[in-house]
Amino acid sequence: MSLKIAFVGVGNMASAIIGGLRASGYAGESIVGSSINVGDHKNIEQRFGITMYEDNKDAVAQADVVFLCVKPNMLQAVVEDFADVVRDDQLFVSVAAGIEISALEKWLVKPVSVVRSMPNTPALVGSGMSGLIANSRTNEEQKVWVSNVFDSFGSHVWVMNEEHMHTVTALSGSAPAYFFRVLEVMIDAGKAQGLDEETSRKLSTYAMKGAAAMVTTLDDDIAQLRRNITSPNGTTQAALEALEEQGIEALITAAVDACAKRSKELGEEFASK
Repeated sequence: MSLKIAFVGVGNMASAIIGGLRASGYAGESIVGSSINVGDHKNIEQRFGITMYEDNKDAVAQADVVFLCVKPNMLQAVVEDFADVVRDDQLFVSVAAGIEISALEKWLVKPVSVVRSMPNTPALVGSGMSGLIANSRTNEEQKVWVSNVFDSFGSHVWVMNEEHMHTVTALSGSAPAYFFRVLEVMIDAGKAQGLDEETSRKLSTYAMKGAAAMVTTLDDDIAQLRRNITSPNGTTQAALEALEEQGIEALITAAVDACAKRSKELGEEFASK
């Protein structure tokens, strides 16, 4: 379905979504945005071929679908400010981390369709992964439409239990930072052994990129892919044994658990406001 889309807040994540929509053929005249950063409006309009507004109400009032792309701590005030122009036939999609659907429903006042999403920063280069969950008013046609939007800049999964959005955050939303940290360590290790930074960076990053591509394109079990390059008493085995000795399983599990725990705490903080 061809719908009028409004973006409340047009920062990096909104830009990734708009870029995906435009690249997939969505018309610029069907997209509007709003932000208080008026100085950025001309550049955004020229970059994407859309119309920008200073007042959120001007964008929301004309939209069929509204993407909420402002910072979580600002979202309540922003939504309550434009709530009087909300229509019950609109669909709202939030990309604000930690904000539960029940809070969005309360702030929006009217009984509307709501989708909560957790995208990640690789969306900026068309490789995003997003977790999605919808409220009971969201119909299948709307869910298919939302799926197509998020696939325009990567891929997506739907979860049925909102509690699982904390796990989505831990495995996807925050996870690029884990891999960036691993790359930093690998690059430094290569430099310590005599390679220049550019060479060490290219070797490490392409290895990570290639491994991810193999997992996403081949049908092989991940453990089998690992075994395929692990010769007995070889170099890879030596590296893997060192990782196990240093407790890689406990380390990664602790990181994922800590992220999910903090996500839950933030959700409870926002819900209590």
